[in-house]
Amino acid sequence: MAYSALAIANAFIERSKQYGINDLSPMKLLKLVYFAHAWHLAVTGKPLFDEPVCAWRYGPVVPSVYNEFKGYGAGHIPTPSVVYINKNGHSEPIIPSVTDKETLSFIDAVLSTYGNQSAIFLSNLTHQSGSAWEVTKDRHQHGGINSWQIPNDVIRTTTRKQLGI
Repeated sequence: MAYSALAIANAFIERSKQYGINDLSPMKLLKLVYFAHAWHLAVTGKPLFDEPVCAWRYGPVVPSVYNEFKGYGAGHIPTPSVVYINKNGHSEPIIPSVTDKETLSFIDAVLSTYGNQSAIFLSNLTHQSGSAWEVTKDRHQHGGINSWQIPNDVIRTTTRKQLGI
């Protein structure tokens, strides 16, 4: 089941509290969301969300997540995103969320693996040799073309190699 990237981000925000993570900056959140998507592609062959992953200077970025949380700067994100939907002519707030256990298990696995790492460490990890960002760096000019989308098949293939599957 594909979610919005904001639902995945919100799940990380909520579950990071259980893991005692108090440095969930926008950059760290972006990398965690990316890793969950990459792992999901590698294991299931299906995207976790239906939004593009762009190659930016500091690694893969989902623009909707960046735009929603950039106002926190380098600070901790304490609360999930709220979106407004039009219902019967009225704007109603909802919190996009993840509801199935399989997706939550991917989020928990990413948090268990990377939750205690810094945003810079995670950014550097996305630039490692063989990563989706690195193997496409010439096409996006090392993150110089922010609108360049990393194809899901590249994310899937490179992540499978990195995970040894």
